Amino acid sequence: MNAALRPEDRSATLPPSAAAAGALHGALLESRQRWQDLAGLAADFVFEADGAGRFTFLWPDQILGHSATRLLGRRAASLLLGTGPDPFELRQAVRRQRYWMAGAGGEPRCVLLSLVPLADARGNITGLRGTAHDVTEQEHAATAAAAGLRRAALLDALADKVRLAATARDSLAQGLAGLRDALGCAGTAMIVPGQEAPSTVAATAEVPVALVAAVAAGLVAGTDWTGTLEGGGPAALLHHHGRPLATSVLVAWRDRGARDWDAEDLAVLRSMAAMLGAVLGFGRIQEELERQATTDALTGLANRRAFLAALAGALDVAAPSQGGALLFVDLDNLKPLNDRYGHDAGDAALRTTADLLHAAAGPDGLAARFGGDEFVLWLPGADVPAAIATAENLLRAAADLPLDGKSPHFSIGIAWRRPGSAEHAAGLVARADTALYDAKRAGRGGWRMAEPAP
Repeated sequence: MNAALRPEDRSATLPPSAAAAGALHGALLESRQRWQDLAGLAADFVFEADGAGRFTFLWPDQILGHSATRLLGRRAASLLLGTGPDPFELRQAVRRQRYWMAGAGGEPRCVLLSLVPLADARGNITGLRGTAHDVTEQEHAATAAAAGLRRAALLDALADKVRLAATARDSLAQGLAGLRDALGCAGTAMIVPGQEAPSTVAATAEVPVALVAAVAAGLVAGTDWTGTLEGGGPAALLHHHGRPLATSVLVAWRDRGARDWDAEDLAVLRSMAAMLGAVLGFGRIQEELERQATTDALTGLANRRAFLAALAGALDVAAPSQGGALLFVDLDNLKPLNDRYGHDAGDAALRTTADLLHAAAGPDGLAARFGGDEFVLWLPGADVPAAIATAENLLRAAADLPLDGKSPHFSIGIAWRRPGSAEHAAGLVARADTALYDAKRAGRGGWRMAEPAP
């Protein structure tokens, strides 16, 4: 008699067909799990499509945000964006090709698509099997990196134009022209806001009135602005903020119907607003420093250094037939004015003298404070009678201008330069200075004519 079977031994007594079926079921489950693991590692989703390009199988449950169930039976090509070739109709193998497909919300998604055709026993194509990997983020990163490289290359090229220019004004002109051509603008300009009205410092074309008015009215209130001009195209106003001499606005505009600014355009415009604004600011600061270095602070006239340089330049380029007269003017009673009425009275006398000489110089002459109580006046083309008449007019004008009860009076030395003379500025100044001291020795308040040049 056989012993009773133990529970753990009962499987050994199952019919052979049932045991094989159990083993096969386990193997299938394991194979399915292995396939899912490998597919999940290799791709974001896998699919099959029939001969008409309709989805017949999709995995996993979510495909680019779509429900896999809702995509079954839908043509795969309906997800494609753009107008390129349809890979689902090529009926040939595709290996890791980029395509843009619509996500569940309609947003574009970039996928790497791999396809193989399915064929029946006769070799007829009956469908497709494929995998896809979502590389949207990588594509955006690569696009941004490429755009950044293009932007950097463009800014480097524009910076070279600005850097290699000889002057600040040339730098502005080169930079604005390069920016206009690079971004396809109708025009570009640098505008400096002012208390009364903005001034256009440099421009590649006539600035639209609406843009100048926007700067003048403070429409953008010191902030960047982009928009569309009424009756025109896209426009942009971008500020460079700095000290008063370095504050400016870069203005750019396109023709009507032109494309709007994109992110890359605006990035370039902002960078150029800072670059050109700095160039303009440095140029204006340099001009102000040069003005201060060549201008007498009290009177506003040219100082000695500037006058000698201007006179030397005028005599070097003067036509042989041109003459002129140099008047050396001394404010005789400056020290008594200072001693009796204070330095304010003396300063007023110096400013009055400067006003008289500036008026006498006219549009072609040059007046300067030579130092202390001495002034000079160059009258290009003046003959001897004209020089004497100018000196006597100055003497009369000074007598008619009382300052705190005491009128200023002058001693004047005159040196005439005959037409065609080769006399240099130093010799002319020396003769006028000698004549001045002759006038002072003669009792002050008068004029003397210098001896002719050797």
